Amino acid sequence: MPEEFNLIKTMGLPIVESAGGLIYNQDFHILLIFKRGRWDLPKGRLKTKRSAHSKTALREVNEETGLDIKKLTVKGKLVSTWHSTKQKRTQCLKKSHWYLMEYNGKGSDLKPQINEGIIECRWVHISDINKYRKLMLTRIQYVIDFWLDNLAYSQN
Repeated sequence: MPEEFNLIKTMGLPIVESAGGLIYNQDFHILLIFKRGRWDLPKGRLKTKRSAHSKTALREVNEETGLDIKKLTVKGKLVSTWHSTKQKRTQCLKKSHWYLMEYNGKGSDLKPQINEGIIECRWVHISDINKYRKLMLTRIQYVIDFWLDNLAYSQN
């Protein structure tokens, strides 16, 4: 029987998991954060192996953007992305679980988490997304494009 190959076996690195959200509002804006010179989406590490991914995503969106968690609704899982990173000087594979969230509140409810290096949170209309792409990582563009191509125009 042939040996099965996958990313984890091939790379042989420890796995770190995180969860985050692509947040949209009723005005067809999505929320971007500006961190370390790039436009990003809010996300953070799972605290334990048993942490619920969607609850982690909600917590991280709340912490990094100041949005009221009671006004956020997880609409479903979007995609997962992988990238390599260093955690405490150890090279790791990071799997990020991305969730689609709706925000039913005011656009002015934003408060960037400065101590995490987030200097701005901004609602961006989907027609203006291309203006931000040159300062986005490819994986963030992928999450946004997945939403735009498959779900953005079918939201209620």
